[in-house]
Amino acid sequence: MIPPRIESGTLCRSSLIFTRSISTSFSLPVNKTLEILKATNANFEGLFTNNAINQLWFQRGQQLVQNLNQHLAQTNNGLLSDSNNINNNTSSTSDNELFHIHKNATNLYNLQFFFENIRQLEQQPQEIIPSGSEVLLQTPKDQFKNVPSDKELVDWIEHSFGSIQELRNLIINSAKGIKGDGTVWLVAESTMSENYLSKSNFSSPLFHNLAIVNTYNGGRIDDSERSGQLRRMKSVLQQQQQQNEEEQDKSTENKQKHNNSTSEFELGSVEQAELETAFHNKRLVPALAIDVSPRNYLIIMVHTVNNNI
Repeated sequence: MIPPRIESGTLCRSSLIFTRSISTSFSLPVNKTLEILKATNANFEGLFTNNAINQLWFQRGQQLVQNLNQHLAQTNNGLLSDSNNINNNTSSTSDNELFHIHKNATNLYNLQFFFENIRQLEQQPQEIIPSGSEVLLQTPKDQFKNVPSDKELVDWIEHSFGSIQELRNLIINSAKGIKGDGTVWLVAESTMSENYLSKSNFSSPLFHNLAIVNTYNGGRIDDSERSGQLRRMKSVLQQQQQQNEEEQDKSTENKQKHNNSTSEFELGSVEQAELETAFHNKRLVPALAIDVSPRNYLIIMVHTVNNNI
């Protein structure tokens, strides 16, 4: 089965749009659905109360924007280019001086992506009836109501995960595995090198597989950040081991120098080749984000209890 060819613009969300001033500051992105709910004091049917939306999106989002602008103002201007934007800020994790900028920008990016993904319940929610102990002895059912209706999407899910049920179980289990702040992502994975695609007649990457990826705290979906990390980590460990050997035996040092002088003319192992090319030219494009941070559950529970009192 050949998965559908997806144009990068179809699957990938649009870039974050922020209102910017001359002082390079950002403001909270406009979410029309949430703005309407706030103006009408209405709930996000099936998921959040109006108060929960106010806390999770408006208050937290504004706090992230405020923190981001504050750290941008305090950062040495030499570290930031004139074309500074939110995507550059989320990619600044490799610079310690830009840590707080990266953290707040990424959290803001993830927050917006999450709220752009969810939709209100179109039908009236069913009354939740507490289950008795007899439910523990029943055989679990593998049927649920919100099955995707797009045939191509269903085929793609079945090609990547085996079945919709497997995707559902994987999302749930991945979410349960996150003990702190984090996000479960459904991503499209390009299985072809961008170097190959650039030499072909394709105008955009081909995404053949879907995958589930977890990010934690201020993590973001950007596979290029991992490129070469395994190789560099192994190189560091090898250097440490080499230093220990040099301290123990001077002759080992001379032998190691000789090996290094001839290593340029030798072929590496399969393991070295794999570490060298791991995640090389590979793209992950986020399609769905589910924020599973504990704050969401706590805020939902608090406002649900208050509404029932």
